[in-house]
Amino acid sequence: MHIKNPPPWKSYTVTKTNYQGVDTIMISNLNSEHAWSYEIDPILEALFRYIDSLSLPETPYVTGRPPVSKKSLLKCFFLKTYFSIDSLRKLVRILQRFRCFQRACGLSEVPHLSTFSRAAKWFREQGFPVFHAQLLQDLEVRYPQIVLIDSTALRSSLYDAQAKWGVSTRYHWFKGYKLHLCTTTEGIILSHVLTTANRNDAAVASELLASLGQWDMEFVLGDAAYDSEKVRQTAEQAGILFISPINRRNSKERKDAYGRVLPVFLKTRFGQWLFGLRREIERVFNELKSDGVEQPRWYGFHRYLLHVLCCILMHNFEFLL
Repeated sequence: MHIKNPPPWKSYTVTKTNYQGVDTIMISNLNSEHAWSYEIDPILEALFRYIDSLSLPETPYVTGRPPVSKKSLLKCFFLKTYFSIDSLRKLVRILQRFRCFQRACGLSEVPHLSTFSRAAKWFREQGFPVFHAQLLQDLEVRYPQIVLIDSTALRSSLYDAQAKWGVSTRYHWFKGYKLHLCTTTEGIILSHVLTTANRNDAAVASELLASLGQWDMEFVLGDAAYDSEKVRQTAEQAGILFISPINRRNSKERKDAYGRVLPVFLKTRFGQWLFGLRREIERVFNELKSDGVEQPRWYGFHRYLLHVLCCILMHNFEFLL
């Protein structure tokens, strides 16, 4: 999304670099005079129209300078995510330089950096749940009988003081964060949790399962990292059957009913079909990373979280198109 369809201006230079296996796009020499007649990416244009249709609580005007519309600020955050702009300060500079971005976001003038900082906090705590709930409602997600759960590693800067070291299958030891997701079998993201890289998947599963209470589902499928009695008990209390393969670390000690029955179940045709659905959540992670959700040069948990939230919304929004 972000680097697949850059705006077709003729006066820019695109520099592509590779850092820790991730391609980074830098746009330079952009002539602001030519940028007045730009063509916005159709996905971004459709997303901005959708934001205009939302009912977001606005700050009432009393005295002093009129408040900036939250919808305009939200558009700026998606613009920041689209171009992988690494800070709000840099976003302000880009908006000040290119009036076309101001017009696209519905701004008559560029707000102060402190306004963006307050809006980012509001979006992380209040705006995202409202936006996400409305998006899932418009997608008519009501009864996802099968839900998939998994996590992926998101590397950050080695100088990130808030990040932690963790282990991943792909990167082995890495410093950064983990993105934990629950998705439908179609690839729609239902809930998420962003943690530091040292958090165990099973320890975060309870928080993810608690967020699924509004939907009527039968199965939640996880990999061997979620092989935990506590996770299954939490799911059972919510009326959900949680299924995960036996973790090899626990295989010698498994003498309970689950440990005896599951290996047989996975050999059945239905069991193989059921766990074959887990490929979908792997595809979701691949798409998110292809669209730039992982930023190995970035630092700061809240900065990364704002970027991840926008990526999740943009991913789900594409199902409406």
